[in-house]
Amino acid sequence: MSTWSTLDTVLAAVAVGSLLFGLWAFFVRGRRRGSSASRAADISAEHSRAELTLKAAELGDRLRIVYDQQAVVSHELVGLVAKAESTAFVTAGDKAALKRHTELLVKSARQALTDMRRAMTIAQQGADMVEVWPTLSTIATLFSEIEERGLVIDFTERGKRFEISASAELTVYRILTESLQNTLTHAGPGTEVDITIEWTEHGMTITVADDGERSVARRAAAAGEPLPEGVTIESDQAALVSTTMGRGLTEMRARAEAFDGVVMTQRVPGIGFTLTASFPMIRYATDPKAAE
Repeated sequence: MSTWSTLDTVLAAVAVGSLLFGLWAFFVRGRRRGSSASRAADISAEHSRAELTLKAAELGDRLRIVYDQQAVVSHELVGLVAKAESTAFVTAGDKAALKRHTELLVKSARQALTDMRRAMTIAQQGADMVEVWPTLSTIATLFSEIEERGLVIDFTERGKRFEISASAELTVYRILTESLQNTLTHAGPGTEVDITIEWTEHGMTITVADDGERSVARRAAAAGEPLPEGVTIESDQAALVSTTMGRGLTEMRARAEAFDGVVMTQRVPGIGFTLTASFPMIRYATDPKAAE
């Protein structure tokens, strides 16, 4: 039986030490790599946020410029109409006066056309900054994101879907987004929302119905708090004639009107809120981007 010499002890100690050092170095490198990856992810996220903020600011600035240009064109058109109406007071036999008046009208019209083209160019440049436009094919992603924030969504689609313009799809998407955001803000998490898109031969109707008031009652009961007042004849009558206002709703109605649509709302006492957006002829709506 061999004996364990001092040299063997030293060599064993060195081997164990090397092994421990190697494990420590591997662990440290792993942590550094993880920390570096985490820092890289944070930097990337911060860069993305900064880029989005910059794009939003640029788009906002372009919208302001377009608004200013449209205001100028509107003023020029008012003057053009006034000059055109004054033609009736020019004597038919005074050819020199008619010539001067005609030249003035042409000059005013050309100036208005130039300013309008400038506004359209700025608007088009802003539209080109958006790489991906939301479409109806991406509403499932929208619903998933909203559900993660607390709503319970049940989506139904009826009829045969047909292709609509990109601008029309964006309008539908924005109306859905704004409606769901309003539900989340006013009714809160746990609210159930029934969304229906019904296609007809030429148009479509979107219905977003929530049980916001029931949701508020459910949360109050679960927390042991006083329940909201019950439904009465007076509350039913008030709901029938009430008018819902708000910046978001005004924007939705403006978007719908651009495509000959209409947005209607109704509060159902004791249940919740229903929004209906109807587009009778959206199949034939043109896309300003595609028309150029």
